[in-house]
Amino acid sequence: MPQNRYNLDWKVGYTSDPSIRPEKMVSASVPGAVQLDWARAEGWPHFWQDGDFGRYAWMEKVYWVYEAALPRLEGLEGERLFFVSGGIDYRFLVRVGERTLFAQEGMFSPVEIDLTEIAQPGEKIEVVIFPIPDSGLGEGRVEASSSVKPAVSYGWDFHPRLVPSGIWRLTYLELRKPTHIRELYFDYVVEEDLALVKLDLSIELSQASVGVFEWSLVGPDGEVLDGEAINLQGQSLVDGFCEVHEPELWWPRGYGEQSLYRLSVSLHDDEGLMLDSRSEAIGFRTSKLVMNEGAWDETPEMPKTRSVAPMALEVNGRRIFVKGSNWVAPDVFPGVAGEDAYRPLLEKAASCHFNLLRCWGGAAIGKPSFFELCDRLGLMVWQDFPLACNKYAESPEFLDTLGQEATAIVKQLKPHPSVMIWCGGNELYNSWSGMTDQSKAIRLLNKVCLELDPDTPFLPTSPIMGAGHGGYLFRDSRGKECYEVFQNARNSAYVEFGIPAPASAEKLRSLIPESDLFPPKPGGVWELRHGFRAWEMDKESWLCMPTVEHYFGRPESIEELVEWGQLLQAEGLKGIYEEARRQKPYCSMAINWCFNEPWPAAANNSLVSWPCEAKPALRAVRQSCRPTLASARVKRFSWKAGELFEAELWMLHDGPNAVKGDRVEAYLRFGDDESFVLGWYFDALEDGENRVGPVLRFVVPEMHEQTFKLILRVEGRPDWNSEYDFCYRQD
Repeated sequence: MPQNRYNLDWKVGYTSDPSIRPEKMVSASVPGAVQLDWARAEGWPHFWQDGDFGRYAWMEKVYWVYEAALPRLEGLEGERLFFVSGGIDYRFLVRVGERTLFAQEGMFSPVEIDLTEIAQPGEKIEVVIFPIPDSGLGEGRVEASSSVKPAVSYGWDFHPRLVPSGIWRLTYLELRKPTHIRELYFDYVVEEDLALVKLDLSIELSQASVGVFEWSLVGPDGEVLDGEAINLQGQSLVDGFCEVHEPELWWPRGYGEQSLYRLSVSLHDDEGLMLDSRSEAIGFRTSKLVMNEGAWDETPEMPKTRSVAPMALEVNGRRIFVKGSNWVAPDVFPGVAGEDAYRPLLEKAASCHFNLLRCWGGAAIGKPSFFELCDRLGLMVWQDFPLACNKYAESPEFLDTLGQEATAIVKQLKPHPSVMIWCGGNELYNSWSGMTDQSKAIRLLNKVCLELDPDTPFLPTSPIMGAGHGGYLFRDSRGKECYEVFQNARNSAYVEFGIPAPASAEKLRSLIPESDLFPPKPGGVWELRHGFRAWEMDKESWLCMPTVEHYFGRPESIEELVEWGQLLQAEGLKGIYEEARRQKPYCSMAINWCFNEPWPAAANNSLVSWPCEAKPALRAVRQSCRPTLASARVKRFSWKAGELFEAELWMLHDGPNAVKGDRVEAYLRFGDDESFVLGWYFDALEDGENRVGPVLRFVVPEMHEQTFKLILRVEGRPDWNSEYDFCYRQD
C-alpha cells in the first residue's frame, strides 16, 4: 500500500434501528462481507462446507454498522485526509458521530469524503449498511428488479440464495496535498488505416493551481514517445494531446501482441516539489460489431423489416471469430475475490485458446485486477451491466441509481483495451423479463455508453435477435441430442450453450456424506448442490441421471457416474464449438455457459469446478478451439452394431495466417482394434478459411466396450489431430 494510505481497524455489528448502536461488535475483514465476519466470530463452518444458508437469512433484514477509530496521524500540516472506498454493497451512509457525511445507493460507484475539517483523531467513522434491496414483488431474482444489485445472489441454478452486504472493495484513509489530481481522463482515435493514433488527455485538479503539470507517453519498449511540461496559471483543468505514428496495436489472443503503452502524469508546485502523480496503461485498438455475412439478405421480401443485429466482432479492422465462455463471479462473496482467485482461472481460459469472456449480467462487476489480467492475456471482455432476467423498474429513483452506477462502471473499465463490448444485461428481451427497445433502463444504458465510450459497441441485451442462448442439455426432453440441435440451427452467434456434468468423485466425496453419496437421490445435499431440480426446465438438472442411464445403463459407483457424465459434457461441448466454427462466416461467436462457478456444486454446466479444478471438458474445449484442427461432423453420439457410421471431415482454421495443405487420415478404434478408413488431401487454407472434405462411412461392428473412437491425424502436424468418443449401445 502507498505510504500515504492507511488501513482502518474495522469492527461490525447489526441493529434493527440505525440510530441505536449494535449490542455486539466483531472484527471485520475489509474488503469482505458482513456474513463472513459474523460467521467467523460465531465459529460457524464456512458456508460452502455445510450449505446451511438458512442461518444467514436474518442478516438480510437488519442494518449492519461498521466502525473504526480514526488514527492520530503526524505531520498533517498542509495535507488533507480523505476516506476512500472502491465500493460498498449496497445502500449505505457514512457518518462521524451524529453527522451523516455521505449517503448512496449502489455498490459500483466509488466514495471519496474529505474528512480534514470534519473528523478528529480518535473519533469513530461509521458505515451503515441498509437491509438488502427488495422489490416487494415476490421471492427470488425478482427481488432485485428495482435495484442494481446483482440478481444472482437471490438464488440461481448454479448459485445459492445468499445475498452479500458490506464493504467489498479496497477502503482506506488517504493523505493528499490540498492541490492534487482529482481525475485523469484520456480518449484516443485510431485512424482507419491504423497508421496513426490521436490521443487526448484531460486532468481535473482539486483546485485552481500554479506550478507545473507534466505528462509523458511511454511505448511498449520503454521509450518515451511524447510529453509536455505545462506551466499552470491558476487553472484547475489541464489538457494534453499527442499523435502516435505507426502504433503497436493491442490485439486479442491469437491475432497479435497485447501491446501496452503507459501514460504518466504528475503535478508539481512552483518550487518543483511533486504533489501528486498518476499512471495508466493504454492499449490502442478499435472495436466494432458489424453485420454477419449474409445477414442483410435474410428478409428480402417487402415490406422490409429489421434484419438480425450485427454480431460479427471486428478488431483493428479484422473480423475475429469469437471463441470463449461466460464468466461468473468466482465466489459467492465478490468482496473476497481478487487477483489470487482471478489469475489461475484466467490462465486456464487463455490456455483453451479462448479470446473472449462474457462477464454475465447477473453477477458483480470484476475488480481492477480482473481487467488488468485480461489486458495482459489478450482475453477480450464482453461486459454486461448488472441486470439479468427481470423486468426492471422505470421509477425515477431506480433510473437515477442505474445511471450513476453505469457511469461509474464505464469510467472504471473504459481504459482497458480488453473491454470490447458493452451489453445492457442478460435475457432482458425474453418472455420471463418482458423488456423491449423502449424500456427506459435500456435507453439509459445506451445513452451512458454513447456519451462516455462511443467507439465501443453496445448491445441492449443478450441474446439479441439472430443470436442464441441454449440449449443446456446433452439430450433434451424431445430426445434430441445437442449434435442434431446445433447442426440444424442457424444463429449469428451462440452466446450461451451448455452441457452439464458432475464434479470429480474426489470433490463429491468432500461435499456429500458417504451415506448419501451413491446412488444420488433428489432432495438433501444433492439437491442443495444443484444435482437435482436446479433448473426449472428439467427436474433432473444438473446431474441428468436419466441421460447417463440412456447411453450407458445404471452406474454401479460414483466413479462410474462421474466418468460417464463428464464424457457427455466433454463430447457435447466439443461438438457444439466445432459446429459453430463450421457455420462461419454467418456465425461469428461460440461462447459456452459457463466457465467457472462461485461455490462447489455437485453438478453444473461449468468447465471448471470451484475454486479452480478443471473438468475433462476443459481439455475437450481446448482441442476444439485450437486455431487449426481436423474436425468431424457426426450426426449423433450413440450407435449400434450394423449401423452405417458417417462422419463428414473438415479442416477448421481461424488463425490470422494462411497454412499449407496436407493429408488427413481417419481411423476408427473399437477396443484394441484400430482401422484406417479414409485419407484426404486438402489444399492450403487462407487466413480464417474452413474446408469441407469427404464423408467417412463405416459399418459399426459387434463389440463389448461401451465406447469407440474416431481419430483424425494430419501428416506432420500432430498439433492438428483430433479424437472423438462415441457410445456403443447393444440394446
